[in-house]
Amino acid sequence: MKLNSINKNHIENAANLIDEQGVPKDHVWSQYFVVVNGKEYPFKYLVRTAYQLVTNEQLQFQSNDSYRSYIENLGFEFRYFEGGYNFFTKEELEFYSSIVNSDYRTNNPEHQYYGQKLYPIIAKAKYWAEQLIIEGFKLRPDNNWVGASSKIVPYFWPKIYSGEDKDVFFNVEVNGKEQFLGYKLEGYYKTQKALPDYKIKIVKEYKELINWEWPKISFDKFHEYNWERLIKESKDYVLKYLVHHNHLKTILSKETKIARITWNTYQWVKPSGPSGKSTNPSFEKDNGFGHEEWLFDSDKAINGIKYGFLEPIHKFRSNYEGKVFDISLYTRDGESNKSFWVTTLKDVQVLTAVESNEVLQHYKNQGWYDEMKVDLYNLNLNSAQLDEWIKEDGSGLFNIRFTATQINEIPTELIPVLDEKDIPSTRYTLMDIPKNIQEKYEVLTKTGFSFENSGSVEADLGTKSKRTASKREIELELKHNILQTKFLKYLQHKYAKAIVKRECTAYGAARIDITRKTNTGFIFYEIKTYNNLRTSIREGIGQLLEYSLYPNVNEAESIVLVSHVAPTDEIKNYLNHLKNFIKLPFSYIHFDIEKEEIITEI
Repeated sequence: MKLNSINKNHIENAANLIDEQGVPKDHVWSQYFVVVNGKEYPFKYLVRTAYQLVTNEQLQFQSNDSYRSYIENLGFEFRYFEGGYNFFTKEELEFYSSIVNSDYRTNNPEHQYYGQKLYPIIAKAKYWAEQLIIEGFKLRPDNNWVGASSKIVPYFWPKIYSGEDKDVFFNVEVNGKEQFLGYKLEGYYKTQKALPDYKIKIVKEYKELINWEWPKISFDKFHEYNWERLIKESKDYVLKYLVHHNHLKTILSKETKIARITWNTYQWVKPSGPSGKSTNPSFEKDNGFGHEEWLFDSDKAINGIKYGFLEPIHKFRSNYEGKVFDISLYTRDGESNKSFWVTTLKDVQVLTAVESNEVLQHYKNQGWYDEMKVDLYNLNLNSAQLDEWIKEDGSGLFNIRFTATQINEIPTELIPVLDEKDIPSTRYTLMDIPKNIQEKYEVLTKTGFSFENSGSVEADLGTKSKRTASKREIELELKHNILQTKFLKYLQHKYAKAIVKRECTAYGAARIDITRKTNTGFIFYEIKTYNNLRTSIREGIGQLLEYSLYPNVNEAESIVLVSHVAPTDEIKNYLNHLKNFIKLPFSYIHFDIEKEEIITEI
């Protein structure tokens, strides 16, 4: 037998040499490992090294029972690893930690075996990542142990990713600098593939939202693990976070677009008639209404999602199905030929034909489709056109979805487009728009009072164009009635039915939504269901003051505005500022219609 010249001392000497020099990358894989003085060594490479020490010759042989039995008979234990790699060893990790971030020089004799001593870690990290691959994912290994500045890299970071490797991924990690094994869902931050700042912000905010975990196993505790435990726990993590990976993948791959919507003076809650519609040959010119007239009717949201239609999507719907966009909307007044910025809808998803049909059926079941036809009939418009839109499928009426809460944040005033170049075209097409243009108009919606940078010294308004678009804000009547009914019952249950009434009269036959009698006076409640809470505050406080004080009385000891809209931090600050500034016995209540309970009271 070729191995007859090898004895126990030769094997031990070979193991010592491997400790000093490591294992060449082509010899790291081995299903059989020999245990020498408590350490594991790849069988074939260990034997070849021992043979060369004895004979100074290269040994060529195949691993088989006979050769393994010879080594066993010398007094050594064998361990079998199906995947071809033994688990990370204490010696490997300690060596890695000892040289992390140190300089590497090819002409330095002390550095010549760095690669061979790091290859096992690199190979095992790759093997670990391979075990986590699920359908649709691919592997990108991390084989570089020397960085661009010729220093030993602080970690090895193989990753698995789906689609294009450009945004988020799962990675396993052997971190020599901080001395841990870890795995996590991650995004590109500081590498050459770094995401733009606004996408990095999305990833970081999402991490906070989901309580993102980053499991780490310190080097001094890795002995509690083996391949079975490590792979199981890390694969469970991948499966748990897969939904978050897919969501991030979707929103990070979305594009920023701009689209024109039909002119509407009722805030796109319902049709507003032919006035201001396009004068160019088009459906809306011929019929006096467009597809987007109901886009912001939040009374018709389904489980918190608003479904609607955008003509620019309709033209090439098959190309857009399943995609997600941030879409800025603008509109154009046909009378003044002026363009106005409406809002930017985030995470707009394009529906499939099946989804469109399901939404249409829901609308019909709820009677909403008939209500839309009545809206047109009341304006003497041809309601039969809606039936034409849905002859093929529901995509003629519904082709997008977005979270309904966004409607509550839409500015109450249209913003004139500052530069016509900001709008690539006035046609009804889905167009690219730079992120900085979107941000410019988003900033304008938050801009406060300015005397120096706004206004005009001109007195002759008759010679000037319109200051802004005519935009009448529409309160959601159905939601108002539902909220009033449920809030009345809530108060009556809490305080007693006899002392809580609706529609009590105020001066001039005005009617107070709800009045509650107390031991010391009365509390007036005004209910407002505008999409935008600022509008509800603006309208509601004026009415409450009139009910309580006009013409020279003090009828209520406290006045309360009630709405279905959750106040943002900005609105909360505003409400508190209002109360402090004008010393009103005033409060705001956010009442959840579905839960039938008060969520917030300010």
